[in-house]
Amino acid sequence: MEKREQIFDVSKDPYNHMSRMLFGRWKPFILMAMVFDEGKTNFSDFIKQLPISHKVLSENLRAMEEDGLIYRTVVPDAPPRTEYRLTESGLSMVPLLRAVYDAGWKDMTAKGMPIDTLGEMWHGYRERDDRLMTRVGKRGG
Repeated sequence: MEKREQIFDVSKDPYNHMSRMLFGRWKPFILMAMVFDEGKTNFSDFIKQLPISHKVLSENLRAMEEDGLIYRTVVPDAPPRTEYRLTESGLSMVPLLRAVYDAGWKDMTAKGMPIDTLGEMWHGYRERDDRLMTRVGKRGG
């Protein structure tokens, strides 16, 4: 019997690559938090804004650094702190994330679904409210 050549390999598809790189559970939120914080954020700021565990945040930040979306810098303060900045590649993903958010926001609004206030603030659908920037919700993973 003749061997059939594989035509489609999802592991080599750009959709699959971008999905892994940008659309893991926490990655869009981490990137947009950095954009909202003018391109740089400290580890502790992520923890204040997102209901995410230290372990899961560290894993996501490490993966995003490996993918070239962010830079990691240890600032030699007392105590030392870690600062994250968007790379050019990370910044180039922002319009894509905004388009996806806008489409989701319009669809959810049309269907009368509740929408998270922090996300609305990050994307310009709500005025900046610094009290929301330090909300501490249930820690998730």
